[in-house]
Amino acid sequence: MPKPLPKLTPPPDDQPDTRDPIEVALKQHLEDVREWTEWMTNGDPRGIGRMDYGIYRTFEEWVKKKEALDIIDGILQKRLTLGFPYTHKALILAQIIPSDRLSPYAKLVEPFLPPKPPSGPEDKVDIPKFFNPLIASIAQGIHTQATAEIAKQEAAKKAEEEKKKQDEEIERWELWCDLYGRSRADWYPHPGNPQWTYWGWTEIGKEDWWKGRND
Repeated sequence: MPKPLPKLTPPPDDQPDTRDPIEVALKQHLEDVREWTEWMTNGDPRGIGRMDYGIYRTFEEWVKKKEALDIIDGILQKRLTLGFPYTHKALILAQIIPSDRLSPYAKLVEPFLPPKPPSGPEDKVDIPKFFNPLIASIAQGIHTQATAEIAKQEAAKKAEEEKKKQDEEIERWELWCDLYGRSRADWYPHPGNPQWTYWGWTEIGKEDWWKGRND
């Protein structure tokens, strides 16, 4: 169990404590978060059911702060690579991780997913060592959320790349128009992959090229 908080002795009157009390409190809080996360995911197989509602609710509050979430997330991802019983304890606690941080867990929880049903009467179901139906159900839920988050992030990245490409195209089009003028069609924005030397399907004479440009 985490060690108790130390008893603090007030500094001498001639040596006042000049530390920022908020910074000191935050540092102590993050140390407590690390200790409790490591304790709840330690290697004692007897402690798999130790996570009660009160502790779980405490962790739910902690992950609302980025500094604490970074610590908890890092420990859980490392625990999921160590083997039983670290993995089972980490999976129980990983349910508190926000969905936008779950994408790395898709691969990490795959070994704990429910066994695939046999494809035929002669096939045998491969039951992994230390299989636990509850842990498998938790892993399935996390894997589903993580997979959805990966798809969401990939779609957002693709949309961002498409927008960047379109913005670059518009920028080139506007630069072309600034240099050579607009056609009589006065396209705005650019007509989409145009042959820019072919202006609105109508030739523009030299005398009309700059006409009205500065009106």
